[in-house]
Amino acid sequence: MSRLAMLLESTGSNQTTYSAASRCRPLNESTINLDFSHRLFIPENYEPGYDYPLVVWLHSDASCELELDNVMAALSTRNYIAIAPRANVKCRGNGRRFRWGNSATDCAAAEDLVWDCVQAAADGLSVNTDKVFLAGFGSGGTMAQWIGLKYARQIAGVVSLSGCYPSAPRSLSNWKQARDLSVLFAQRQGSTLCSEDELMRAVRISHQSGLGYRFWQLRSEDDSAAEANELDSTMLDAANRFMMGIVTNTELSLSPETTSDSECVEFGFN
Repeated sequence: MSRLAMLLESTGSNQTTYSAASRCRPLNESTINLDFSHRLFIPENYEPGYDYPLVVWLHSDASCELELDNVMAALSTRNYIAIAPRANVKCRGNGRRFRWGNSATDCAAAEDLVWDCVQAAADGLSVNTDKVFLAGFGSGGTMAQWIGLKYARQIAGVVSLSGCYPSAPRSLSNWKQARDLSVLFAQRQGSTLCSEDELMRAVRISHQSGLGYRFWQLRSEDDSAAEANELDSTMLDAANRFMMGIVTNTELSLSPETTSDSECVEFGFN
């Protein structure tokens, strides 16, 4: 059983905290005040006097908020405070598996979860509210785009890893402000979560609407179909570079520093 699978079978309490420093360092209950299930990540050597960027992570389908543990271990253990709400739709069958719905009601519910997380983190921890990022994997990446495009002035950037461009209604209802939003749209070759057709669809929409999307593809001839649907650490490394570029006001390369068997390609029209 994978580490993520074991995590999904573990605790179901509303407040769960993962700390890079000690793996499970509980915080005072008053630190984060939320009445729904979530996962909180505190960076190594947390300094209360430093305003950290905040990552709100939206997990993939048939998963839950505990996905955040593996994500932050690969993304960065020092750069961000992060919080992950549990999706609002329970998957069929046993276990704690949840997904993000696609209806107007589901999107509104996801919005509420995200903004409650942002407010709670800002109230209880040292957060730079001008550097709030929405990020997600699969359908979580799609939902991150939908919310980010709607609230572009309140979001520093969006990271969508293997998440299709939103098909939910009114994804560009706020398109004039959405044009100023920085979005990383990362896709893995061979993925069925976000196919190459979906990638090109997003490129067309971005170009036609003048959106600030950066498109990035991870290519590897050795990937199986199952591997192409996994969240690769190279993708998370690109996500970290993208967000830190915004934090430092520097456009950083999304390519990894170390060589690998995979090829990373960035392209687009913007």
